[in-house]
Amino acid sequence: MSVKNYAKALEDIKSTVSIADVIGSVVSLKRSGTSYMGCCPFHKEKTPSFSVNDGKGFYHCFGCGESGDVVKFVQKYYNLDFPSAVEKLAAQYAITIEEIKGREDSKNDAYYEANRLAARYFFKQISSQANRGYDYFTARGIKPDTIKHFGLGWSGEDATGLTKHLLANGVEKQTLIDLGLSGQNGERLYDKFRSRVIFPIINVRGKVIGFGGRNLGPEKPKYLNSNESSIYLKKNNLFGINRSKDAILREGYAIIVEGYMDCISLYQSGIENVVASCGTALTPEQAKLLGRYAKSVVLCYDSDNAGIKAALRGIDVLRAAEMEVKVLNVDDGKDPDEYVQKNGKEAFLNLIKEKTVSDIDYKVSMMKNSYDLKDHTQGIKFYRALAGIIHGLDPVEADVYIKKYSREYGISEGALRREAEGFSTEHQDQTPAYSAPSQEGEKPPEKLNPADVNLERMLIKLIMLKSSCFERLKDYPEAFVTEKGKAIRSAFEDLYRDGQEFDLKTVQSALDEETAEHLAAITDRIEIGEEDKAFSDCLDRLEAKRRGKRISQIMTILEMADSMPEEAVDQNQIKDLLTELDHLQKINKGDK
Repeated sequence: MSVKNYAKALEDIKSTVSIADVIGSVVSLKRSGTSYMGCCPFHKEKTPSFSVNDGKGFYHCFGCGESGDVVKFVQKYYNLDFPSAVEKLAAQYAITIEEIKGREDSKNDAYYEANRLAARYFFKQISSQANRGYDYFTARGIKPDTIKHFGLGWSGEDATGLTKHLLANGVEKQTLIDLGLSGQNGERLYDKFRSRVIFPIINVRGKVIGFGGRNLGPEKPKYLNSNESSIYLKKNNLFGINRSKDAILREGYAIIVEGYMDCISLYQSGIENVVASCGTALTPEQAKLLGRYAKSVVLCYDSDNAGIKAALRGIDVLRAAEMEVKVLNVDDGKDPDEYVQKNGKEAFLNLIKEKTVSDIDYKVSMMKNSYDLKDHTQGIKFYRALAGIIHGLDPVEADVYIKKYSREYGISEGALRREAEGFSTEHQDQTPAYSAPSQEGEKPPEKLNPADVNLERMLIKLIMLKSSCFERLKDYPEAFVTEKGKAIRSAFEDLYRDGQEFDLKTVQSALDEETAEHLAAITDRIEIGEEDKAFSDCLDRLEAKRRGKRISQIMTILEMADSMPEEAVDQNQIKDLLTELDHLQKINKGDK
């Protein structure tokens, strides 16, 4: 690892950088005696209580108590860690951070250089002669200047062209293999990117860290990505962030799209505050990266089921990062690339102004498609699910949405508020479902109860210890609540053979890489002891969960029925529900 002399850099910053200049670039300051005063950027106030003492290099807010030096201000204001704040100031004021390189950094330098050479090779292939890659981009409306701007490339048909080029330029064989630029068959090296248009992935410092390649030939898969390495983790990076970060700061918000072409087309049209998530579901790390530049986001994913699922996952990730989230579905089901190519920049910006909805409204609109509101029982389920969404909001937001939805759906504010407030204790097993408006009822991931996730993990451990447990779980599909858990269950189903135990590596081979790692983490230190008793306890919890869910459903129906005209209620149904409720409650009390 390299050792950066941040202490020396900090001394240089404090001796040369004016804290009043740094803070004054983002906060309006006025001279007051020997200090400056302004409104605090860290809390809302009308009367200025934020003081900056330039001589001592210190700030303090007399309203909220926030205080510190110039580095702490940059950390808090831009949501950076200490090294990143020092590096930002050092770059801004031309201060050198001394660095001692170790073995890992030498390897990383070799990786960066190999990727730089590869990017130049791919660009030369697309720009120096007629080829299918150039034809593909121009047919998609991408201009030559944009191809150059993003460093787009073409890998060509030659099976060893890149490999030979890089070896001739001093890149080591192992580096090519580590980065996924070359594959190996015996002693023979070959190019892994062939007959593909190339999208270089560049970090915020302008270094090429990886590539995405879309095939234009018969090769599979359709998209091929660089290997993850010490310089490239997909979850940490956003495509286009190197180009868009200044525009995001300037505009005050970021647009997140799904694909490379969406990002490139919007940028080419003049909408520069746009990034794409590198072909992955949005991650907390990506949200944190965006949070350095803006606190507001517009999610603009495709309108198909996959896009809706990605948007719903992204909302939760971005909210966890304390970002304001809006969602845009492009008109007529088109993706952003197609829409902006056809209609232009202003039309797309008008969509953002007129068609974006809050993340909560988006969740509710997707969830509503799962219910027939004309049906009494379905309507009640919808109100319960709506309360589950509201339960996760802070009190101010919850109040706003309770008033909005009570008017919109004709339910009393009091009932909706009580349902939302009691959701976590009385009804925590019931969570809202979502579906696309015009698809076949596919549901995106639900908000999960940690107890359910822990139960799933325990059951997976027990199944890996004793495969017969899986056969006994077939009547409990709800035991697997996470997407990875469901994938593992599917692998168990495919591999289960009566009398044979599951082998970890065999199960992992049936899973994608991320889920395989998840399974390995669950089964680490797998010894439990008294497996039969542990499994029996798990089954008891599943049965109790079923009873609790049904009790909650019945209680809700009865409560809602009380507020309805007598003639609108089927009294025989109410009688049957009361009998069922009494039976379930007796079981829970142990009175069989």
